[in-house]
Amino acid sequence: MAVEDWLLLRRYSVTTVVVLATTTLLMACIAVYLLSLLRLRIKQKSLWKVPGPPAVSFITGNITQLYHAGAAKFHEHINQTYGRVIRVTGFLWDTQLIVSDPKACTTILLKEQDIFDESDWSIECNLRSFGPGLLSILGAHHRKQRKQLNPVFSVKHMRSMVPLFHIITRQLHDVLHTKAADGSQEIDMLDWFGRLALELVAQGGLGYTFNSLDPDAEDNEYRKAMKEYIPTMTGLQVLLPFSSLISRWPSWLLRFGAKFVPLPMLHNAIRITDVMHRYTKEVFDEKRALLEKGDDMFKHQLSEGKDIISVLMKTNGNASEEDMLPEEEILGQMSTLIFAATDTTSTALSRILLLLAQHPEVQEKLRQELNEAHSRAGETELGYDELIELPYLEAVCRETLRAYPPLSFIGRVARADTTLPLYQPIQTEQGPVSSLFVPRGTTVTVNILGTNRDPSIWGADAAEWKPERWLAPLPESVSQARIPGVYSNTLTFLGGGRACIGFKFSQLEMKVVLSQLIRAFRFSPSKSEIVWRFGGITTPSVKGSTALVPQLPILLERV
Repeated sequence: MAVEDWLLLRRYSVTTVVVLATTTLLMACIAVYLLSLLRLRIKQKSLWKVPGPPAVSFITGNITQLYHAGAAKFHEHINQTYGRVIRVTGFLWDTQLIVSDPKACTTILLKEQDIFDESDWSIECNLRSFGPGLLSILGAHHRKQRKQLNPVFSVKHMRSMVPLFHIITRQLHDVLHTKAADGSQEIDMLDWFGRLALELVAQGGLGYTFNSLDPDAEDNEYRKAMKEYIPTMTGLQVLLPFSSLISRWPSWLLRFGAKFVPLPMLHNAIRITDVMHRYTKEVFDEKRALLEKGDDMFKHQLSEGKDIISVLMKTNGNASEEDMLPEEEILGQMSTLIFAATDTTSTALSRILLLLAQHPEVQEKLRQELNEAHSRAGETELGYDELIELPYLEAVCRETLRAYPPLSFIGRVARADTTLPLYQPIQTEQGPVSSLFVPRGTTVTVNILGTNRDPSIWGADAAEWKPERWLAPLPESVSQARIPGVYSNTLTFLGGGRACIGFKFSQLEMKVVLSQLIRAFRFSPSKSEIVWRFGGITTPSVKGSTALVPQLPILLERV
């Protein structure tokens, strides 16, 4: 045999060995993964007795019914049919629970919150998107960050934010006032509320402006990225079955591998992440430079150093070495804050405005209360104390957030075998059951909407929007249920250690915005029929629109 032939044969042999070794390793990983799934499915056998809808696919179970844009009707159906604990089927016959039972929710969110925590998929998505912020860390690490952030969301600090919120809202008021100069105009209020919410959290949270409310300015790159984030991440749920494998890969390897994956959503997710990180890093570097020059330099900022991140950085600088947050974690808080406070606030405001447009008598009653409050205060804008003491404004906000929470559910995964107690027994083929064994690895979804609208808790009119229910004593069944939420006996802002830390910030924003706009404009429904598309955050769109772009056209005119 010639030397050249021997070398060629040897090269082919080496290549064959490498291919075989790689294939064997891959097959071994898949086998281990499938065996772990099989073991979980066997342990979940005890949950098969829980009532629930039949799976429509062996591969995807009920997933396509639960998470598509028009899934609201399906959720309404299973809530009414199967009650407070519902068994559904996930990928590859995975048994999951959807829970609105208040005692079970208390266990999930409070008593055993370290067992029922975010899924690996959720943690990984948030970590790779926003960095190590509150949404992407667990356990003691999460509690440490929350301890540092609590002071900047105190009532004292929120009180100091009101004048800034009024200034920003006045910009939107002036834009709308100009647009309505010639009479009633149809305006896409979701777009403008999105701009407003971004500017409120940018200036109030970061001390930075995106100039979002300038009608002549081009759409900011960051705002474009934020608008694309949720649809993009929703599209990436096709990777959910492989989350346990992907979560173990370092970021550099994922980025490298993504180049060879023909999945445009994945490439878009990387681009969005890069845009968000670049902007937050620029803001952080600017603030750090000011801090090094002394606290007085913060007074020359847009927010005069009262924004959340400026206060956090100053507090962090004075913290003990044990409590101090590293740079990457402050950057994580910045991205997390903007994401968490933009779409949820704009969606909540959009829902309130549409409901007020559809109920002109409620709108007029609210306008009257606001006018009277302004007359009493003798001020151009209402301060913190005046805003929180307005009962009808509070009732409108509470009822909207109860009946139409921006997030309809939140997922948790049992990280250890445990037992879930129930407020009321559920009926199974074997008889009533008052507790459920939940094996490690089981997905348990907290049904926010189902709890907020439970007729056995809120009454037969639980599904109706009735602000007046908050002006009288609530039914005894509400207090007896002991719903573990941080806000008005609801789960809108969750409860426990992972409850929304900025819910007071969000409430205050909404009240400031409504106090200005309702006094200045009268809102009416447009001719377009509005449908609310189900998802991570429920968003409005025009029925029949082929573009599927979230929007909320509403008629407004000057008062």
